[in-house]
Amino acid sequence: MNVKYTRLDRDISLLETNDTTNTMLDSLEEAILLLEQSHRSGEMINYDQVVDFIVGQQIRHGRDAGVFVESRNVSRSKARVFTGERLQTHLAAKNILTMESARALILTGSSSESVYLSIALAKEWLENQCFANFCPTGECKHSSVAFMRYLNVLGSIDRLERMVSKLSKFRDGNGGWKGFPYFFTLLALAEIDSPIVEDELQYALTSIEQRFKRSQSVEPYMTRRNEILIRLKHRFGQS
Repeated sequence: MNVKYTRLDRDISLLETNDTTNTMLDSLEEAILLLEQSHRSGEMINYDQVVDFIVGQQIRHGRDAGVFVESRNVSRSKARVFTGERLQTHLAAKNILTMESARALILTGSSSESVYLSIALAKEWLENQCFANFCPTGECKHSSVAFMRYLNVLGSIDRLERMVSKLSKFRDGNGGWKGFPYFFTLLALAEIDSPIVEDELQYALTSIEQRFKRSQSVEPYMTRRNEILIRLKHRFGQS
């Protein structure tokens, strides 16, 4: 598949914020992060304002119906995924922001009709994208990994198994996957609580210590990456 990519010409950010206690939400990324942190910590928060904010950022009509976008011009560092790898294209940023938004709404378990309709609209758009069947072209690799995270919260194990099987063909022999964002891919696999990822995680473990020692990033990304390592060591009974 031939995909034309446009490099980012302004600063945007995915899932990057330091103020998660402010009740006045400044960006879609901040709202997603609030729900992500609540899910990981088990801490209860008032979802209503956050959920309404996310739903309100969705395009409802036209070719991009279902896509989530920022309504404000938030000037920050170039877009990054949750584990800190930078994105270089608007296409990948749009794709991943939409998947992370839908994923965050699913994690709330909300029974609201507006949330149900928002998730359904996003799903319709996502299912028509190349990465929904795994796409190894350019930064569609990043989108394919984000789609795995999205499928995981949906509980779509059969589709996840097919995605993981395709990913395995891109092993680089050093515990990673050619062209795929290493830490983001490792996160997606670590989040899947199923035997379907055991082979890939065992493969990754062969070089994981060396990869993490070479890792250079800033906070909060170093903490997020280290949490993946701790989770995997616990999963495989390593100290």
